[in-house]
Amino acid sequence: MKKALKDCTIALVGPIETENFLDILKLPQGQPYPKGLGGSPVNLLALELHKRGYNLLLCSEDPMVEDEACLQGERLKIRFVHYRPRPARSFFREESARMAKVLLEEQPDFIHAHWTYEFALAAEATGIPQLITAHDAPLNVLKYNFIPFRIARTLMAYVAVARASNLSAVAPYVAEHLKKFLFYRKPITIIPNGMPDQIFNRSRPPKPADAPIVFASILVGWSGRKNGEAALLAFALVRKRYPDARLLMFGDCHGPGQEAEQWARRHDLQHGVEFAGHLPYQQLIARLSREVDILVHPALEEAQPMSLIEAMAMGIPVIAGKNSGGVPWTLDNGAAGMLVDVTQPQEMAAAMLLRLADDPAERLRLGEAGRSKARNTFHISVVTDAYVDCYQKILQAAHT
Repeated sequence: MKKALKDCTIALVGPIETENFLDILKLPQGQPYPKGLGGSPVNLLALELHKRGYNLLLCSEDPMVEDEACLQGERLKIRFVHYRPRPARSFFREESARMAKVLLEEQPDFIHAHWTYEFALAAEATGIPQLITAHDAPLNVLKYNFIPFRIARTLMAYVAVARASNLSAVAPYVAEHLKKFLFYRKPITIIPNGMPDQIFNRSRPPKPADAPIVFASILVGWSGRKNGEAALLAFALVRKRYPDARLLMFGDCHGPGQEAEQWARRHDLQHGVEFAGHLPYQQLIARLSREVDILVHPALEEAQPMSLIEAMAMGIPVIAGKNSGGVPWTLDNGAAGMLVDVTQPQEMAAAMLLRLADDPAERLRLGEAGRSKARNTFHISVVTDAYVDCYQKILQAAHT
């Protein structure tokens, strides 16, 4: 007899951050545990599914795990496999094989794999009913990062997408890319990333009228695709009118002494900039809600950036790229955020100044428009409803 989904075990395969699950796990006091590789979309979906009473298996990677590790809590098991140095040299073959072995040992009823790389390949090797979620457009990522690692990842994506029976994407931009360049011919379900209720409900303290304007960027990596240089150049133009303005730069490679600060100092663009770098998620959210007036997202290409929907959920107005992949769709084609040419620092600076820094009423209006769009489309409850519906349809088809 077919089981109800609530009686099934759902496996989520992808990068996770163990810290998000400490309230559920039963960890020995004082003992180290695998920290994971990040992965906010997987973390947030897992927490929402667990809150709804589902039985979960999380399968992921960690470089500190020598072979395998297992953590357990109520209705939750996390199994980690070793993440080797430079795994792309062998196309992540060992990581995929180890995760497939774990999944076959655990025999979940359903697998949801995230990203079209080693996680998807591991799920596809099991034959268990599954959904693969594509979080990026592989060839466009490769275009901005033409390095051996990305070449290997792109080839993996071709294999994973070709094998996928059921595919979802986080934005129409990603789906169109997979159909056009990776030749996927079956339907693709669009389900975006989600934000939890606690982000929408964060109170933003009122700021004095004479308080300096604070901009922020959240960029993972310092590369041509992330385009952090443009944000620094634009901010330098803003400071000519607002010398007390601040720019907070969050994310990997944007910490003290890291690549972003090194580049800024070489070009004398460090003034008024705090290079905050990578912060634990809750600390990042706290600083955004407490300090930031405007989020500037200069990336040249993104699928459906978490940083944009985080800001939108808190009512922080967003400036981002009008040609940057899935960014315009996320910002409702400009109705829920300001779209500019991010290759032109002068145009970014004009948006930062004329439309937002100089106009508090416009900041408020655009922030509220972003919050409304995020609540209706990107709330984790809306996203999870869509995934659960997808799981049920796939399982029903597998048992007919």
